[in-house]
Amino acid sequence: MKLLLISTVVLFASVSAIGNLYNGGGGKQCTECPPGYDFYSRKFDRGWCMKVQFNFVVSIRNYFLQFFPGNVTFFEAEKVCRCQGGATLSGIENTKELKKLSRKINEYFDENGIKSGGIWVGAYRRKDCRVPKSENKPECTKEFQYQWTDRSTIEREMWTNHWTEGAPHNNVVGNHSEFCVQLQVTDPTKTALNEHFDNRICVHRDGSSAFETEGFICGRPPKCKGGNNGGYSGGDGVIVIGAARPTQKP
Repeated sequence: MKLLLISTVVLFASVSAIGNLYNGGGGKQCTECPPGYDFYSRKFDRGWCMKVQFNFVVSIRNYFLQFFPGNVTFFEAEKVCRCQGGATLSGIENTKELKKLSRKINEYFDENGIKSGGIWVGAYRRKDCRVPKSENKPECTKEFQYQWTDRSTIEREMWTNHWTEGAPHNNVVGNHSEFCVQLQVTDPTKTALNEHFDNRICVHRDGSSAFETEGFICGRPPKCKGGNNGGYSGGDGVIVIGAARPTQKP
């Protein structure tokens, strides 16, 4: 009961704070995303912009060519997102977002002869669950073992319904634990594998995998129109309770 009450308070505080962060307020409509991003409408009048970054994508900025390979570690992907206008690795809040993103990824895979791949998302194992047999702790079941890191995503639908079979695992590969998460994308007819999440070590693995890293999802607040501020929404000294933002390798 105590855990439930604490979770409810944290969720309420987080939703309130996030609403202030991304809804704009003061008559502002925050629905405009930067080039390459798509707008997603979320519960509680929240908006969020997302894009998928793939292997060998070229970006032109101030007349310089920038190459952003998708086959990067979790921490490298986070760095690339932040360097592109202050975005971050993004979570996926609901099935509608998942379906739209997976369609875009599969279109890219089809065009480039890729059969399947893993896409980094903004999620990291909670501190209390980074211990052996953490799945036996009531606060570390598959629905609660991981938390989104982007300061916007709050729903747990993905953790409840979209883990791949057997995940999340608690394996150790070399000196690395599986603290990070990838979205698996493959042939849509393979429903047991496609659009499911698997926890992975946050760095490059030795050997091959059925789901090699092929990209990552960046997310950021939308741009506001009207009101007192025409810039990107966010700031104003609001603190989001429970936000996870890993800064070092496990």
